[in-house]
Amino acid sequence: MKTRPPSESAVSRVAEFIATHPRGSVDVGHLARAADAVLDTFGCMLLGRDAPVTLSALEASRNWGRGDVPVLGTEAFLPSPSAALVGGAAAHAFDLDDYTLIANDHPSAVLVPALLSEAARGATDLNGRDLLDAYLIGLEVIFRAGEAVNMGHYNRGWHTTSTLDSLGATAAIARLNRLTAKETASALSLTTSLGGGFVSQFGTMAKPLHAGISAKAGIIACGLAQSGASASRHVLDGPVSLATLMAPSNVPGFETALEGIGETWGLDRFGLGAKLYPSCGYTHRTIDGAIELRQRLEGPDIDTIAEVELSLPDFHLAILPYGVPQTSDEALFSAPWCASVALATGACTSADFTPEGLLRHDIRALTARTEARARTPRNPAINLDPNDPDRVTVVMRDGRRETAEIDLWTGAPGRDLGRDGLIAKFRDNCSVAGIKEQQADRLESATLELAEGGPLAGLYRSMAEIDPPVR
Repeated sequence: MKTRPPSESAVSRVAEFIATHPRGSVDVGHLARAADAVLDTFGCMLLGRDAPVTLSALEASRNWGRGDVPVLGTEAFLPSPSAALVGGAAAHAFDLDDYTLIANDHPSAVLVPALLSEAARGATDLNGRDLLDAYLIGLEVIFRAGEAVNMGHYNRGWHTTSTLDSLGATAAIARLNRLTAKETASALSLTTSLGGGFVSQFGTMAKPLHAGISAKAGIIACGLAQSGASASRHVLDGPVSLATLMAPSNVPGFETALEGIGETWGLDRFGLGAKLYPSCGYTHRTIDGAIELRQRLEGPDIDTIAEVELSLPDFHLAILPYGVPQTSDEALFSAPWCASVALATGACTSADFTPEGLLRHDIRALTARTEARARTPRNPAINLDPNDPDRVTVVMRDGRRETAEIDLWTGAPGRDLGRDGLIAKFRDNCSVAGIKEQQADRLESATLELAEGGPLAGLYRSMAEIDPPVR
């Protein structure tokens, strides 16, 4: 094990890992899981390709100029930073993309669009393992950054998909483009100057735009560093840094979080969660509880439900401020709406968050009879603590009460969807997005074959075959 100088900064340590970790040494199982994540993200991008936030990002990007990078599911060709912006917004439009608990973020909605956009410029020289290797390096940097500053960083109001995942995107692009350790360190440092989102944006278009902006930031930071731009090495753990300005003093810090980097992997220690429901992850235990109660009550007429009580940790409920939603974006962050949909339908799908879905008067009425109550968490440092389950209680008009408690929700690490579940989710998203079955077949095959190390050209051909939406 290499000895490092005692004064070496976190930026330098991370950059050294990104630039020098042996290529071709990645575990085969990790490569397969990365390919699954890419496929899952493709489905989310296709589902979100016509979302208002995606169309806004696409229109703005077209005004900035045409390029040679295709945007999945559209007819657009843009410069790689703009393509990453649009792709990230689409991937995160329905909040259906994957997450990590330690960073409390949405990594693949940032990493995949960034890598796809940048790799398109050199697809003939890259293979599938190059793409997955870069994805896994970026994911590892996110895990380590999350371990360093969370949950205190997130609980201060920082949206980690902005603040931490932009570092991951930069790491992934630096790895893909084989930047030197010096260039990578500059790129990582520059990334911290390119933005930082707040959780107060949840329930608006800015939230999914955070994913696109982070993807774009990774490409810009690496481009600047390759062109000679320099930056401080102390922005992660110095006296004025991410750790000191954006997190409380009791977080573990980078010295602890970077121990064993390159030897142990966050994918093994923390897992990568997948989302079955298109809403904020803090609503998912509530949704599972409501579905369980609907089954237990044998699908009751929701008019026979007098009221519904939800119990969530206070720091979860703080970012779920909406009751009866007025917009689709608000509905994604309304625990009462999500629970009411699940009680009414036994599911929770993207159709329930469209403008048309929001018009269901019976669900709106049940949402108005649903109260979300905050509780003091057992340990606020643990995100979605399995020993502190969420509760859903249904009170029937005849006085009967039924309660469900959910600790691990569908898709959580430990209750994974698995490859078959992720494929089923991808196919469902493609179907809703109007993608032809044969086109979805080819994109699925090309994506899952990335781990075999074939040329990337086949993946881009299958992406190009996807018909743009009819508007």
